[in-house]
Amino acid sequence: MTQPSGILWIGPIGDMGGYGNVSRNYLRALKHIDLPVLLLSSAKINKEIGEEDIELLNSFLKSKKPLGDNPILVIHGTPESFIGIGKEGFHKTIGITLFETNRIPLHWANFCNDMDEIWVPTRFNYQTFTESGVDPSKVHVVHYPIESSQYTKQFDSYPFPAEVKSYKFIYTLAFDYRKGLDLLIPSYCNEFTAEDDVSLILKIYVPGWISQKNLFELVSSYIPNKPNNPHIHFMIENTPREDLLRLYSSCDCYVSTERACGWGMPQMEVMAMGKPAISINWSGVTEYMNDRNSFLIEPENELEFVHPELQRTRAIHYYRHKWAKVNEDNVRKVMREAFENHKKREELSLQAKQDIRNHFSPQVIAEQMKARLFF
Repeated sequence: MTQPSGILWIGPIGDMGGYGNVSRNYLRALKHIDLPVLLLSSAKINKEIGEEDIELLNSFLKSKKPLGDNPILVIHGTPESFIGIGKEGFHKTIGITLFETNRIPLHWANFCNDMDEIWVPTRFNYQTFTESGVDPSKVHVVHYPIESSQYTKQFDSYPFPAEVKSYKFIYTLAFDYRKGLDLLIPSYCNEFTAEDDVSLILKIYVPGWISQKNLFELVSSYIPNKPNNPHIHFMIENTPREDLLRLYSSCDCYVSTERACGWGMPQMEVMAMGKPAISINWSGVTEYMNDRNSFLIEPENELEFVHPELQRTRAIHYYRHKWAKVNEDNVRKVMREAFENHKKREELSLQAKQDIRNHFSPQVIAEQMKARLFF
């Protein structure tokens, strides 16, 4: 076994989004591997990631240990980020990425094959990447880690407005057609009424390609035009990390109707808290969510083409791609069960908390990483 001398890690380490969150969790795993690590990122550290994550990054950024003469290059991001970076002088080059639909964008295969290894978080992506032209010998499943202790401490209650009901479903998302609000909102509204003691909390990050006004118009169009709709509470303001965790802790059940989900860090986080989570039983979430630890929405046996707007506006990534086809009745049935079946919520939540702690801790994922870093 050859000993690598260090790691150059390139990725969005300080970003508030999913890639940044995953990068920092991988760095937590690297704390359990005795190698010097140099971090490079084009983005500044967003203060909203929270003090704990900022301290983690600073502990790496302050390190001045040389990488030595046998370093490994790791690039975390979309495969477009794998190109334009000099790969000479590295014993091994590793790209870490994922994709959500039934295949990867056509131009990604060459970018991936230019690396020595591609790490994907799920067996679902092992299949989609290799079936899309990436050399199977290069693709390896390395799970995303999570530090459970961040989520099991006591959190103050979140200060909801008075109209928010006792039982709270929550969904956090950066708006995208992939996220399935057009499925969740009518399913929720048609299953519950204003008489039910339930609210749907939608924490929506507004991306740059849509205005806040247009977003509200679009999302409002998903609400059925009928009397007695149940309560929905929209949140669009930026939320610091600690407040986001308070929000999760103060809600009763996480629900996602993302038709194609690469991994699902929010689901994993609430599961680590010991709270129930709902997801569609397809794509990346199947790596850690099952019928023993989660409420699962069963998709239809056939896939469907992704939303026409994605095919039109982001054709290079989504043209003719497919994702899970989901019947609204299945969403309604699962949400009703999660609302009414207290015993099942407790059983699933306890198992989820154990599964996340036992199988996805930084220490466990460090061993997966070691198997690929030491050669």
